[in-house]
Amino acid sequence: MTRSALAGRLLAEEPPAMRWAARSGSGGAVIGVAELRPQPHRSPGTGFLRLFVAPPNRRGGVGSALLFEIMRSAGEVGMERLQGTVLAGPPGESFARAVPGLRVVLRLELQEQRLDQEWVVARCRELAACSPSAYRLVHWIGSAPEQLTASLGRVMGHVLDAPGAALQMPPRTWDSAAVRVWEAKMTAGGDQLMVNTAVHTPSGEVVAATVATVPAGGGPVADQHDTAVLPDHRRRGLARWIKAEQAIRLRGHFPAVRAVTSTVNQENLPMTTVNRSLGYRPIHGRLLVEAPVMAGHTGP
Repeated sequence: MTRSALAGRLLAEEPPAMRWAARSGSGGAVIGVAELRPQPHRSPGTGFLRLFVAPPNRRGGVGSALLFEIMRSAGEVGMERLQGTVLAGPPGESFARAVPGLRVVLRLELQEQRLDQEWVVARCRELAACSPSAYRLVHWIGSAPEQLTASLGRVMGHVLDAPGAALQMPPRTWDSAAVRVWEAKMTAGGDQLMVNTAVHTPSGEVVAATVATVPAGGGPVADQHDTAVLPDHRRRGLARWIKAEQAIRLRGHFPAVRAVTSTVNQENLPMTTVNRSLGYRPIHGRLLVEAPVMAGHTGP
């Protein structure tokens, strides 16, 4: 993502966040950054923390200094606990586990689908050709067709049905207006939004959807976001069908995209199984962690 695209996305995000930067001396280069955003949907007093230190400057107390300031500020605004994701294993996990009271909430897995490997594309073509009866594929880039907006919203409302999803995203009302707001947010930084759906032919409504974004430059890595199926239409292979189509469409519309990445809760066995059938392979683990805000905390 370009600098201007990232700036646009940050400015568009709600609710507002507190941010910090660590420099190498007065007026020096930025060597560490952090962001703390209120998460009232999870529970009162919860904030979501992102913290990053440039690799050459790690193990020198930069992260601990940032964390001290974050804890102090979080306590001042009434936050009681912080959540964040860290890579499993060193150095991220060891840094996080040194925080007093930390606990692991979810174990996540970053998975990758290589679209530059012919066997993956061939497998997706094979699965996309297995059309379940009474459904048709509909896809678009950008905004949803007006006649499908309301039913798309109903499907997206079931994203929270996935194991652990309520710990990672807020509940919301998915009417047509909310879909338009969501589309604007997903593309605020210049990313291109692709949605692939299964439409129930008798009703003409979306009953399953999967979402991906492609960087403004067209590649090389697309992000796979949410996949959801209405309860009455599950166990019919719709998720696998539309995700197979998604891979083919991504390769056709965005030839610079060489891979697709997706983060999945390790306990979400149905989605993990679907992804493996489509050529997704694990890259590394992530942990969703939580720690209490500690007054007077001095860092790991």
